[in-house]
Amino acid sequence: MTLIFKFIYLAIASLIFINVSCKTNASKTSVIKPTICIVGGTPSTTDILNFISDSLKAKYNFISFNRPGFGDAKYEETTEDLIYKLAKNAGLKEHDYGVIGISGGGPIAMLLTSKFKLKHCGVISGMVSRDEYFKFADAAITKDLFTNVLTGFDGFKAAILKFPNLDQIAKQAGTESEEMFIKASYNDLNYVVSESLYNAINKDIYVDWWHGENDVNVPFKSAELFLKNYKNATLNVIPNASHDIDSVVYIQKLIDYWETK
Repeated sequence: MTLIFKFIYLAIASLIFINVSCKTNASKTSVIKPTICIVGGTPSTTDILNFISDSLKAKYNFISFNRPGFGDAKYEETTEDLIYKLAKNAGLKEHDYGVIGISGGGPIAMLLTSKFKLKHCGVISGMVSRDEYFKFADAAITKDLFTNVLTGFDGFKAAILKFPNLDQIAKQAGTESEEMFIKASYNDLNYVVSESLYNAINKDIYVDWWHGENDVNVPFKSAELFLKNYKNATLNVIPNASHDIDSVVYIQKLIDYWETK
């Protein structure tokens, strides 16, 4: 298994949770529950909502959205305005309760917190901006992946086409074809290291961030360096943990903590 394949495979197999259209779990009751948006890594679909516990769903309205090309979402170039539109269509409103981003969904969660002025922002094993990532990329198994992303689509496609079982991976991601999976993955990964994304994040937002100390997809030191730019961010170390942790456990931890504030 190549390093690049391992990264995307883990994103599918261990983040198995996220994917717009407009998928929510709001019950048919008059009780208005606080809304929490869940944003996963590449590929991102609303399927993540299937892994949220019933006990949490009883208390909160969980929403998510498919990013371009995944699930039933139309493919188009990802921009901040598009992310805002997808989140709004999924049901996110200004001053909602919170958002939790996983892996590449981390900076997008921070973006949504900034735009929608959300009360809480949580990140689990989040991706970081380009400079902070490459500062420690020699310790990351994803270095070749993001190097290929930055060289352009053709180089990225050539690398992805070497993956075994690519058709199965594309099907799991809800894409219409292998070609669309490659195109959508490139678009998504290129966006999560784009300058425009990080420039649009408010440096004053409050962020609760959990990161494995042995993460080799996004090294802990990269997260540590990145969060120095955010004075209201709290970095929590997950001892002896890698990137493919059980995110459901940390979604619960984040919400438990928010409930005490």
